[in-house]
Amino acid sequence: MPWRALMDSTLNLVDLARGQALLSRLPDGYFAILKSARLEEGVGNAIACTFEVPGAGKRTASAPSSIEAIRLALIELASMLATPFFSDPAHPMNANVSSTGGAALASNTTVDRFHSKTRQLTVGVTMPTRLKEHLNTLADSQGTSFAEVARRFAIFGFEDFIDRSLFVSSRSLFDTFGCELSKWQNSDHEQVMLRLEPGHAVRIRSTAKEYGKSASEFGTLCIAHGFVLQEQLTSLEQKIANCKGPAIRPLLTQLGLGSYAASLLSGVFVGNIQAPKALLEKLSNFFEAQETLLTTLFKRSFENRMVPAFKSENGKPEVSKVPTRWDIAVRSLNLPPDQTNALLDLGA
Repeated sequence: MPWRALMDSTLNLVDLARGQALLSRLPDGYFAILKSARLEEGVGNAIACTFEVPGAGKRTASAPSSIEAIRLALIELASMLATPFFSDPAHPMNANVSSTGGAALASNTTVDRFHSKTRQLTVGVTMPTRLKEHLNTLADSQGTSFAEVARRFAIFGFEDFIDRSLFVSSRSLFDTFGCELSKWQNSDHEQVMLRLEPGHAVRIRSTAKEYGKSASEFGTLCIAHGFVLQEQLTSLEQKIANCKGPAIRPLLTQLGLGSYAASLLSGVFVGNIQAPKALLEKLSNFFEAQETLLTTLFKRSFENRMVPAFKSENGKPEVSKVPTRWDIAVRSLNLPPDQTNALLDLGA
């Protein structure tokens, strides 16, 4: 056999062995991740399928039906697990098969942190110099890096694009994104490397291709949109802060709710209680903000909440890892039937 053919054959065998090793780990990886997946109410009457991927965080796939949401979640998970980042045996995604045949996720925090920083994928984007300079200024003021700020805005803008694409035409979305980017266009352009987790990099590239855009163009649009969303989120956060405490009672009247709903609305504001669709619509109209932005704010409030410290000899009380469902929160108040039904109707 010629030397070149022998070398190619060897390389193929190595690749085959690596692929077989990855393939053998996938069933346990799928089981370990999907056993905690759940379906919940999304935005705009959509169904959201959420799952947690060690080293990559929480992922959500939304669709008009449960089956479609599950299908999209499986597609996204498959795209993530088939990348070099997740094929590494040291990655915490890879499950260890227990003696009973079950799967348990590895919990090596050091390895998780190491890989999440070193195994990022890059997407080259060309952005207006003014936008780049502004992101650098933000990074300096926040004590972080340009790469971190750009990544945060890109993901924020991209996830909003995916959510809104369920009920807004792609032409309208790209018109909106284009207008937001145009404010930075009266300057030179520079190419920068957008560093993303493999899951987001794959999704952004595939979505760009789906809509006939380059990854560079789509990535820049998402960054500019993410910046706009962050400004809106900051403004919305202040508006809601002004309605907390005693100021919540006048708000209840304007929303058409009784004073008995004060604790529920307070819980919604801090993310502890899931806001039903009808209430989101009322809040959206009152604060003049998109429902998706409200949902994002409540979600962040829940994730950033202070977890109380417990001191007990008989163990520590459990702190909920997910917001309380609206109907459960309503029934826990033990209100009169007419008030209870009026509140439950908001979640119908």
